[in-house]
Amino acid sequence: MLELGPDNLIDYLRDTGRLSPAIALRSSAEVLSGGVSNVVMRVSVPDSEDFVVKQSRAQLRTQAAWFSQPERIWRERDVLDVLQRVTPPGLVPKLLFEDRDNFLFAMEAIPREHIVWKSSLLNGEADSSIGRRLGETLATIHAGTVGDLDLRERLGDRTIFDELRLDPFYRFVAERQPELRPALERLIDETLATATCLVLGDFSPKNILLVPNELSTNGERPRLVLVDFETGHFGDPAFDLGFFLSHLLLKTIKHARRADFFFDMVREFWSAYRGTGLQPAHEQHVVSHLAACMLARVDGKSTVDYLTSEAQSLVQEVSRDWLLSPTDRVESAFTDLQRRLNAVCSC
Repeated sequence: MLELGPDNLIDYLRDTGRLSPAIALRSSAEVLSGGVSNVVMRVSVPDSEDFVVKQSRAQLRTQAAWFSQPERIWRERDVLDVLQRVTPPGLVPKLLFEDRDNFLFAMEAIPREHIVWKSSLLNGEADSSIGRRLGETLATIHAGTVGDLDLRERLGDRTIFDELRLDPFYRFVAERQPELRPALERLIDETLATATCLVLGDFSPKNILLVPNELSTNGERPRLVLVDFETGHFGDPAFDLGFFLSHLLLKTIKHARRADFFFDMVREFWSAYRGTGLQPAHEQHVVSHLAACMLARVDGKSTVDYLTSEAQSLVQEVSRDWLLSPTDRVESAFTDLQRRLNAVCSC
């Protein structure tokens, strides 16, 4: 595999005929930030639309050793195909071309003035309307693929999901905390035994882009764009819910003084998801995923860098309690965390 970077990407595009020699001379490439598993570069082409090239890497950029097969890039490509079918236009980028030998594909670029939603959350901005829209979006994806036997056949292999989620999140924590091993192993078994619909596996604020100056198809601003689907598979929708909610609650803990605003957003997401009529079979299963994902972000292979030591201790305490005695209602988990935050926050 030819590993590409900003120094040789334009030459590669010229040599493979995707840019003419004259255009290549005037084009440029830059590495985009974010993520640990791929190299993502934006190509600026004069008098034409920018596009993005994404290439997978075998070794991920984390402190602990973490490897995954480069072939996962094709799973992302397949999931993009599905999402373009079941979601409104503009929610995911359009595919442009692929190179099987070099484990890469290209897609349309998002306008430069976009905002990564993770940045907004870290800045303390909690927008309940975005929470609602994302609840509706995830429900649309799940409901639009429920029971699809063709997708179950095409996307049923969960090797990549295991390599990038179950192993570095759940098994890694289980090895470090033996008292949680039975609960985590049971959660893994239940997850692998469930095949309900398309699961993104990385429905995360870092993969949600806001385009302030553009409207979505339903007329709301900003336009939302979803990216990064290499962990997508046909499986357990409770994982997407627990994973996403873990990100929101970790930001809520970071911004304890604004917790009420964040909890409003979290509840708006959950209410919108449930309001579509698509109900998770067992909310207790969602809470278990939520707890495991929260704990993995302070004790797993890929940890967050924005929580104080005191906040990390709270995450560990809450997550362990929820894993060992999960409540049967997601709302009860929100209420429990809100009570604990109020107890430790003097604001």
